[in-house]
Amino acid sequence: MAKDLPPKENALFKRILKCYENKQYKNGLKHARQILSNSKFQEHGETLAMMGLTLNCLGRKVEAYDNVKRGLRNNLRSHVCWHVFGLLQRSDKKYEEAIKCYRNALRWDKDNLQILRDLSLLQIQTRDLDGYKITRRQLLMLRANQRAGWIGYAISLHVMGDYEDALNVLQTFRKTQEGKPADYEFSELLMYEASIMAEGGKTECALDHIYKHRAAIVDVEAWLSMAGDLHIKLGQMREAGLIFERLIQRNPENKEYIGQFIKAQQPETEEEALGVCMKLHEKYPRSEAVTVCTLNMCSGESFRAFVDKYMQRQLRKGVPPLFNMLKHQFNDANKMSIISELVHGYCKSLEVCQKFNSDSEEEELPTSYLHVLIFLAQLFDYKRDIQEALDYINKAITHTPTYIDPYLVKGKIYKHAGNMVEAVHWLEEARNLDLADRYLNCKSAKYLLRAGMKERAEELCALFTRENTNPVDNLNEMQCMWFLTESASAAYNKQDWPATLQKCHEIEKHFVDIVEDQFDFHPYSMRKMTLRAYIGLLKLEDQLRGHDFYSKGAKVAINTYLHLHDQPNGQTNGHGNGESDGLTEKELKKQLSKQKRAEQWKKKQDEAKEKQGTTGGKDTQKKNTTGTDGEVVAPPIVGTELVKTETPLEDVMRFLDPIRTLSPQCPDTHTLAFEVFYRKGKILLMIQSIKRAIRTNPSTPEIPLHLTKLCDYVSKHPESDELVKGIITDEMEGLVPGGKISTWLDSYAAEHVDGLSQTFSVGCARAFLDSDSTRTHLETVLKFDFSKASLPSCLYVLEKLQAGSLKPSPEDMALYKKHVHQRYPLCPSFKLEKDIKR
Repeated sequence: MAKDLPPKENALFKRILKCYENKQYKNGLKHARQILSNSKFQEHGETLAMMGLTLNCLGRKVEAYDNVKRGLRNNLRSHVCWHVFGLLQRSDKKYEEAIKCYRNALRWDKDNLQILRDLSLLQIQTRDLDGYKITRRQLLMLRANQRAGWIGYAISLHVMGDYEDALNVLQTFRKTQEGKPADYEFSELLMYEASIMAEGGKTECALDHIYKHRAAIVDVEAWLSMAGDLHIKLGQMREAGLIFERLIQRNPENKEYIGQFIKAQQPETEEEALGVCMKLHEKYPRSEAVTVCTLNMCSGESFRAFVDKYMQRQLRKGVPPLFNMLKHQFNDANKMSIISELVHGYCKSLEVCQKFNSDSEEEELPTSYLHVLIFLAQLFDYKRDIQEALDYINKAITHTPTYIDPYLVKGKIYKHAGNMVEAVHWLEEARNLDLADRYLNCKSAKYLLRAGMKERAEELCALFTRENTNPVDNLNEMQCMWFLTESASAAYNKQDWPATLQKCHEIEKHFVDIVEDQFDFHPYSMRKMTLRAYIGLLKLEDQLRGHDFYSKGAKVAINTYLHLHDQPNGQTNGHGNGESDGLTEKELKKQLSKQKRAEQWKKKQDEAKEKQGTTGGKDTQKKNTTGTDGEVVAPPIVGTELVKTETPLEDVMRFLDPIRTLSPQCPDTHTLAFEVFYRKGKILLMIQSIKRAIRTNPSTPEIPLHLTKLCDYVSKHPESDELVKGIITDEMEGLVPGGKISTWLDSYAAEHVDGLSQTFSVGCARAFLDSDSTRTHLETVLKFDFSKASLPSCLYVLEKLQAGSLKPSPEDMALYKKHVHQRYPLCPSFKLEKDIKR
């Protein structure tokens, strides 16, 4: 508080604080000007600081910072000035700077509760766990009679892994709650205490704890689930079985409950496990989860009898996801053969006598035959027998031309055949049968993007977005990740580098926003006592960038930055950085318009700042540059600015680092990491990337070439540091024994003799070692037995050949396309130009 002000001005200062709390910013600004109009207090630091904070909430950022800094210069020992400066930094998402300001404020008022609370929020947000624990302990010492202090300190100990002290804090606090009526908040406290015991290895104590307080715990399902899990950990299977039986009664579709129940029965053989599943199925015949579990346990004739009855019921009802529910059974060749045999039998019998089999008493409806045809089409599509799949799906469409599902399946068949244009056609046919179906609209838009028809996809999306708005902007505002990832991939395939980077950075921004959104939940969770959910939220946020959407966008961004590094000046049309590569005239016009709008926005920002500096206090800054309470709204992401980067290998790390940490199970993560570190000359990180790629998937096709490049790099760039040199030598010996890369390549080629992409990669590696042998290795690829090659591997090799690997001539490209076209005649990528024109 402003202690150096006389009573009148001090009362005005209190009004400023009250107006700020009530969001009456203009009134607060008026009171601040009244104080500053007095010549004695026109440089009063705390008033200037509060005036700056109020201006910030009105969107006048430049003036806000000027006033706060001016106030701070006039009173460096004021905790108010430092606190306000921290609040400004926090509104700009500069959390580390805000923490420094709060610490400075605490130097002059170490027991200020509000500053300590604000500091603790930033510490848990930035995961400064040590600092968070210290701050929460200080808050507890200052206000031991407040629940939030105890809970906050216990959480800080829990996230640090100090389970014993966390339990002691919670148990001490719980003693102060004795005699109060049990409610949800007290119940949640008891369950949270039990979860800490379980995490800390005190399984028996946790079990005793929840039984002791069973009457006070209101979340019955959570209590049962935790009790069952703890009984299993302690080997008390009988008690666990009874509990999970009750849970299955409550929810027969919960796979986790079913799995734990089977585990509690302690079956020693597969027959015993099957017996348990059959009893469950008799009790819950309508449960899909129980049925799937039983199918997993069955084999041989028991599987045939069970799946026969199950499929007949589902085909009769016309359950669309039947194939997807059975697809995981196809990992067993015997089960796949049984299912195929049964469905073929249904088809023939329905054609002859309209029954699933001759022993049936009642005739089936025509829709049963329709669903059998669809299932057979999906089955042959799974086997990649495209022609058979098309024959069956065409029969289904002829049978019932107004049914949507056959068109969707036909589109998927063409997608798997590599013909996205034809797939789009059939998705559009499905969509036109029900124009009000949002799912069909989204599915069709996704296929259009994959086919490179961006404008048409946006037109479809506009049908289900807000009226009178740009559909792309609206989808971006709604954080529609599938649209952004597909748009990024489509732009990358067109070599539209600005649009690619713009979409990738928008994806990254959405994940940043999701992380920022947790800020409000830190105080909320302690106030509402949703403690277990809060701990789950913290763990989720820490792993957020491991999500598939982020991984997809990050990989596209990494490939784009690598291209910008390799071809910094653009190689196609002279616009620089490939800004307009592959764009139509309409797309180029749209891109230039977007760039112009961004430049105008930036110009207005500069003019606003300049005007503020000269007018001294007028609210001239545009409202749309700040959000509520002065939070900055980020400027639009402009792809044409992003591609002008002069440091692509530094920029790429914001995408690479998260997926290296959170998506290590994906081989592409490590192959892309090698490409980046190879260009940066980081030998140890190159070795680490290759080792992780081999450990994740030894058949990754990039491994031979990457390992060859690594050996070559190590030989040409000897390490001067003896310690590092020894590490490199040991690691290289583990990767390539004896240092003979040619021997390693021979062994790899022998292990993957039937893999086209691996054969091609080995050829590229050998050509890298001896450029004179390039032609020989190209001929090896062209003579490959393409009947063994998958479509993705054929497309992979085509992409590499078109990029210049193994230096193919136009005749070589034509020959390769001819060979693959014979294997995959429906894929347009392998049609020769004369065939396309025809």
